[in-house]
Amino acid sequence: MKVLGVTACPTGIAHTYMAAEAIESAAKKAGYDVKVETRGSVGVENGLTDAEIAEAEFIILACDTTVPMDRFHGKKVLSTGVSDAIKNAAGLIEKAKDAPVYSAGDIVKPVPNEKAEGEKKSFFSGLFKK
Repeated sequence: MKVLGVTACPTGIAHTYMAAEAIESAAKKAGYDVKVETRGSVGVENGLTDAEIAEAEFIILACDTTVPMDRFHGKKVLSTGVSDAIKNAAGLIEKAKDAPVYSAGDIVKPVPNEKAEGEKKSFFSGLFKK
């Protein structure tokens, strides 16, 4: 089975690639073939083909910026931020198995930001709210 991902952040440097690496690692550990498109400061790398999208069981979007979505019509799509993928990619893979099927034109809402298992709250986390 194949898992696809897309990662992107506004600056497109470290977090884009850290999220891609986390998704790739977690998917391989779970026994999936995986490919992750990165949308970084150098542009799109490792772009997803129509054939790969057609073969995918689901797609994880770990993006803090917008990405072209119509190509994912009819596929299960889980949307989240790059930090969630970095912290808990394995958990995202589990959630993505039950993700809603995307229909072109739908508004995709990111999954709620959740603390990775075992992650501790800092003193400052209670002071600032998103």
